[in-house]
Amino acid sequence: MLMGIVYNTTMSPTKVELVTQWLKEQDFYAGQGAPELENIGGFRLEDPRGEVGIELLIFADHSDTSDVVYHVPLTYRDAPLEGTETYLLGTSDHAILGERFIYDAAGDPVFAAQARELLAGKVSAQHRHESFTEDPRITLCADTAGKDAVIIRRPVASKPAQAGVLGIWENALGQELSGLVLRTA
Repeated sequence: MLMGIVYNTTMSPTKVELVTQWLKEQDFYAGQGAPELENIGGFRLEDPRGEVGIELLIFADHSDTSDVVYHVPLTYRDAPLEGTETYLLGTSDHAILGERFIYDAAGDPVFAAQARELLAGKVSAQHRHESFTEDPRITLCADTAGKDAVIIRRPVASKPAQAGVLGIWENALGQELSGLVLRTA
C-alpha cells in the first residue's frame, strides 16, 4: 500500500483530537489546561516500503494569549508496533484505510531512519497536502549528513544557530514563518 497518497477524507477521532489529549500529558507542554490546537504547518516523509505514514505536524495552541507552537511528528500504521505502547496516541478510523494506530514518531524506527535520510540529503520532504509532491520550502541548514535527528518540540521562528531541518508554518496573520524543527544529535 502506498503511503505517499494524501487522502481527502475523515478520521475519527481526528489527529487534532488525539494530539490534544496526548499533548497535555507531555513534559514540554507549556499550557495549564487543555490545549486548543490549530494545525498551521508541517510536511511528510515517505516510508520506502510504503507501509508507514510519516507526518511532521506543527500546531499553534490558542488556549491562552501566548500562541505557543508545537512540533508533533506522527506515524500511522495498520497494526500495533510491538514494544512502543508508551508512544501510542491512540487509534483512529480512517474512512478509506480503516483502523490506524497513531504514534508519537519519536518512538518509531521508520521515522528515525527517514529523518536520518532527510538530514543526509538522501530523501526530500513531501508536501503536507499534495500526493507525491516535494516541498522545496523544507530545507537543511549546515552540515547534517550522517547524523541522527532530534525533534524540536517547541520550534521558534528564527534563523537557526544549529544544524538541522527548517520547517514552515503560518502565524495568525497568514505569514509564512520558518524555524528549526529537527536538529542533529
